[in-house]
Amino acid sequence: MNIGKRIKYVRMLRGMRQEELAGKVGLGYNENGRTRISQYENGKRTPKEDMLEKISEALNVESYYLSTKEHTAILDFIFMLFDFDQDDLFNITKENERYLIDLDYNILLDDLMEEWMQKKADLRSGKISKEEYIDWKINYTG
Repeated sequence: MNIGKRIKYVRMLRGMRQEELAGKVGLGYNENGRTRISQYENGKRTPKEDMLEKISEALNVESYYLSTKEHTAILDFIFMLFDFDQDDLFNITKENERYLIDLDYNILLDDLMEEWMQKKADLRSGKISKEEYIDWKINYTG
C-alpha cells in the first residue's frame, strides 16, 4: 500500500473528511487544503517529511506507517528476516512441505504474540471494536 492509500485509509478509519485533515495540518479548512490532501491520497503529490509528521500526528498514527518509502508487507518481512539472519537469530526447517521459522528473539515476540492473541480474542468477543483492533496494529511499537 503506498503512502497516499495509507493516509486515506487511516483518515477514513478515523472518520475524518479531507477538509478536516487539511485544517489540522495547517493547509487550511478550505478547498485548497482539501485539494492538497486529495493529491496526496491519489499519489499526484508526495508530502515532505515535515508534512508527514503533521499528518501522522493529526491522524494519531506512528510516522513509520506513513513512511515515504514505498514498501509492501512481504518485502518488509523478507528484509526483516535478512536482518535476523545477519545476527543469526533464527533457524529455518521444512516439515510437511512447509517452512518453519524458529526465532531466537523470543522475549519481544512472545510478548507480541501474547498481546496479539488477546487483542484478536477481544475483537471476536466484542470487547473491542474492529477500529480499536486496527488502531492497536497501526500504532504498535513493541
